[in-house]
Amino acid sequence: MVRVLIGLIKGGIVGTVVGYVAQRLGFATGSTAWLVYGGVGFLAGVVCGKPPWQQETLWTSIIKGVFGLAVCMGLYWMAQNTLGGVRVPGALAAPLGIAQGEKLVAVPALLAPIIAGVYGIFVEVDDGGKSTKAAKDSATTGKA
Repeated sequence: MVRVLIGLIKGGIVGTVVGYVAQRLGFATGSTAWLVYGGVGFLAGVVCGKPPWQQETLWTSIIKGVFGLAVCMGLYWMAQNTLGGVRVPGALAAPLGIAQGEKLVAVPALLAPIIAGVYGIFVEVDDGGKSTKAAKDSATTGKA
């Protein structure tokens, strides 16, 4: 349960920062939105789970990031198909500086934290435990 919460927080922070910057720069729709969600997935893959400096190799973090790029782009595609008609509530529109009645999928400041949080939970639960080397060491120590 703790890993789920940590993954949600880490992914949510990554998604919030990247989504807000993308919203301010106008990368909300079109091909730039796909790049935004790909970037969100890559960064969430690197940040969530064990930090890159505690991994056995640097490639582990890079693979988590590349996989996250694909997963989050897929989640964005799913959101477009399932949440395409959902509008942003008026209470959230004014503080974010977006037009009232804007579609949720066109607001990365709101959708990116959700998508990154979902992927962050997956990575944190998958990668957050002990490494196989540490598990083997503790298993051999327990037997002796």
